[in-house]
Amino acid sequence: MIRVAWQIANSAEWVGGLNYFINLAKAVRSLPDARIEVVALGSTDNLPAPLNSLPGIHMPPLTRVTRLWDAFGRHYLQNGGMTGRFLRKNRVGLLSHGPALGRRSRVAALCWIPDFQHVRRPEFFSAEEIAMRDRHFAGGAADAQGILLSSADAAADFARLFPQHAHKARILRFVADSRPAAEEEQRAVLGKYDIHEPFFHVPNQLWIHKNHGVVLEALKILKSKGRTPLVISTGRTNDYRHPEYFPNFKKTVEEAGLAERFRFLGLAPYEDVRALMTATVAFVNPSFFEGWSTTVEEAKSLGKRILLSGIGVHREQAPERGVFFDPEDPEALAAAMEECLATYDPLAESQARAAAQAALPGRMRAFGREYEKIVLGMASGKEKP
Repeated sequence: MIRVAWQIANSAEWVGGLNYFINLAKAVRSLPDARIEVVALGSTDNLPAPLNSLPGIHMPPLTRVTRLWDAFGRHYLQNGGMTGRFLRKNRVGLLSHGPALGRRSRVAALCWIPDFQHVRRPEFFSAEEIAMRDRHFAGGAADAQGILLSSADAAADFARLFPQHAHKARILRFVADSRPAAEEEQRAVLGKYDIHEPFFHVPNQLWIHKNHGVVLEALKILKSKGRTPLVISTGRTNDYRHPEYFPNFKKTVEEAGLAERFRFLGLAPYEDVRALMTATVAFVNPSFFEGWSTTVEEAKSLGKRILLSGIGVHREQAPERGVFFDPEDPEALAAAMEECLATYDPLAESQARAAAQAALPGRMRAFGREYEKIVLGMASGKEKP
């Protein structure tokens, strides 16, 4: 049994990161004969289930002097520093999703790079954040024993940016453990939000790269034809990079006379979101960029239709009931929305949901097995990418 330590992202600004760890924990727990044990580096008190039940190992607080000594050991001596020694003392064979410990560390580090959005879409970032990400990713590429990526699309970016370290890349495509809400739950939530007609669901946070604007333009087109479908948006509305984005976008929606047809529920409780995802006609994910889309994985697990931008990573995810469109073509999205409404069949939806749920346990186990394989290989030093 290999112990692998996680440094778990628990940021209110990045719900997707926390959901990633929740799904990974469920995948590992689904293995009937797991050969790895996950422990959390630090407290799990404020984490949701199942993360809050992980064993925790608590490194003694570092003083100013010991913090400098730890950094010196990791970055200059490349020997793992005090963090590496602490992990080894606690029988940890791999630090996963954390910082690099150094090329000579006796505890290997598997650093996670979710995506290279700042390289592909630099217009969405400040020069300072681009420089910070460049430094962070370059340091991990040079000093970690492995780099975990969520897609072949991201792995290609990594190989292009760091060709001398391309052999360190490991690809782990995550699966969303999404379960449908019961009919009574759906009715209660639809009543709570005053939804009484078929609707599309955009379950993406209101960040600028998520491209909600093309949905608005599609609604304008459909409004001009005399039928404007209802669109429900859920997700955090504050983009830390562009705090003005959502207020301005909401004002634009109101000025278009579509405030009642494009509704923003904000960061709704997950059980409410689950009911909305189950009840919707189709998901919409018009994003300009993704690392590996949770929204697409949720649609796959629930057997839902999804209208999604035809970016490379979405095509790699290949949802069975996906309809691709150019993220800058509102006409194409409007046509897809019309077709979805015209062909919606409750019986077909029920059958697709049942098939997706039947396949989900096997998909989760495969996700867990792939992570286990990577961990065992990294910890032993024998695994090949």
